[in-house]
Amino acid sequence: MISSTVNNKLSWWLVAQTLHKWLGLIVGLQFLIWLATGLAFNLIDEQKLDADVYRISDTPAAISVPLANPDTLIAQYQSQGFIQLKLVAVLNRPVYALSTRTQGYWFWADSLEPMQLTLGQLTQIAQASYSGSGTMSTARPLTNATAFAAQGPVVQIDTGDALGTRIYLDSASGRVLAHQNHQSDLKDLLFMLHFMDYVPENGISFNHALVQIISLGALLLGISGVLTLGHKFSQGQLRLPRIRPLTSLGKIHLYSEQGERLSELTLHPGTLLHSLNQGKERLRTSCGGGGRCGLCKLRFVEHAPAPNDYDLDRLSASELESGVRLSCQHPAQPCKLALVTKAQHRFLLNTTDRQTI
Repeated sequence: MISSTVNNKLSWWLVAQTLHKWLGLIVGLQFLIWLATGLAFNLIDEQKLDADVYRISDTPAAISVPLANPDTLIAQYQSQGFIQLKLVAVLNRPVYALSTRTQGYWFWADSLEPMQLTLGQLTQIAQASYSGSGTMSTARPLTNATAFAAQGPVVQIDTGDALGTRIYLDSASGRVLAHQNHQSDLKDLLFMLHFMDYVPENGISFNHALVQIISLGALLLGISGVLTLGHKFSQGQLRLPRIRPLTSLGKIHLYSEQGERLSELTLHPGTLLHSLNQGKERLRTSCGGGGRCGLCKLRFVEHAPAPNDYDLDRLSASELESGVRLSCQHPAQPCKLALVTKAQHRFLLNTTDRQTI
């Protein structure tokens, strides 16, 4: 019976327990990140995360030149799905901003010529949006993809000030897309960690794939925890605390591999391993009584309890048949136990005398 059970070591409870541990690690790590970044947002002064320290708000420019009739532009782009025509100002000069379903176009409103801004003109626009003491660098078109919604290539201009202010512009429209600096870099990092926005394609949605995966992981963490807890109770691995002490219920008699009596130990609440190691370590383990290392295995000289899942997972069929069990997985009870390895015997002799304790 035991042999057939051992062959099925990968039972559902082992899968649930392994899943629970790994999910606990992953979800727990993300929870710590949420906690740390949430505290950072609450404790750091909002002004210390401001990207627009030196940004000047746009002010509508007064138009004092005659405007060309835009009807020809509207008719020209009607076939592309004309949406709207707006009058804006770029470098204090009127501009028609024409939008279609697929693209935007800009024309000087006094001549209807396409607006094509030079790097020098873009630098002038950036300077007009900046109130700091830094010196504008040469406008630099960015070749890598950015998070900005721009109609043309994005241009970056560095100011070299103490905050490391950078100004980004849309070269097609001349619009200032954003000011960024060291403070906003920290803010972006905190937001990325807090919302798990590790993939640039997520956009502004908070309900992206990573959030859904962590949410599902948290649900599975709870379900696997309940299943594992219920299984441990059913196996007798977890018990409610006893009201009365166990000292009146008997002793543990410990024997060597050859049957030589070594010591008599007082029972204490908890597992057999806990009673064996009460006061000093007599039986060494590497998992702390978690049922994973198998180093605490001992042989019941008589009346061996039924093996639980940890016994079945860590012990061989022959060991189970001979009464070997994991002492960390069985409650303290009066019994006779024998060591099963010479290493256990040597360790015991080095830590305790052969006398009644």
